[in-house]
Amino acid sequence: MLLLAIVAYIILVVTASGTLHCPSTVNYDGKYIDARSATAWGFALLSTFGLPWGGVPLSTYFGAGSWTWFAFAGISLIIIKSDGRGRCYVRRCFAILNAAAIMAALCVFMYENGTPGDIPSIEGVGAIKSLEGLVGTNLILVYTCFLISAIASFLPVYSRSERTLIMLSFSYASFLAIAFLPPARISFSGIRPDTAILIDSATYFVLAWLIHVIIIGKLSELTSSIWCRSYIIINTVLTIVGSFLLFTM
Repeated sequence: MLLLAIVAYIILVVTASGTLHCPSTVNYDGKYIDARSATAWGFALLSTFGLPWGGVPLSTYFGAGSWTWFAFAGISLIIIKSDGRGRCYVRRCFAILNAAAIMAALCVFMYENGTPGDIPSIEGVGAIKSLEGLVGTNLILVYTCFLISAIASFLPVYSRSERTLIMLSFSYASFLAIAFLPPARISFSGIRPDTAILIDSATYFVLAWLIHVIIIGKLSELTSSIWCRSYIIINTVLTIVGSFLLFTM
């Protein structure tokens, strides 16, 4: 049953990400697929196993937590070949460092306030939204700053002509939806826990797909053309402001 569930999950993720619709391109070796690109794509796919759609990631069945998302997504982005655009690796390093800075701030906050969940973990970040007394204007501002900053740092990295980046984009959008957007169950009252899990999972999946297709897919080319020092500064300021508000709540 577990094997069937894994196969079904892979089919669902691959289909939703749209990576199969990416036009085939020939690399400098005259091949459509090379070992490095295939490995990077594989790590991007593996990162989705760390997404806790219903509160627990699929990686748990293999003895690992949602921290695997950070490891596999980071490895995938590091080893993937250059996209041929200027400052390719600088853009990727900035995206990784910005996401690391956001998670570092949240992990310190979790440690100081005793938020449930492992450190680091996606479900731990998501749990902050559910803690009594912390749901308010300041927290909304914090998560808004982090969400915008995280998306903005990834936009110049994304490319619709690279299968790995398409898969990684869906995985990244899923992480953002689960970690920073409110659970759907808050809109319902008197529902059973198992029903709430299904509602949350389905909603997060749809929201992730929308972020992946509409926001990242539509704005990536624009941000790639205007990526400069001012863009980096504004992006960094958003992360700093979010961190400052987080620790002054």
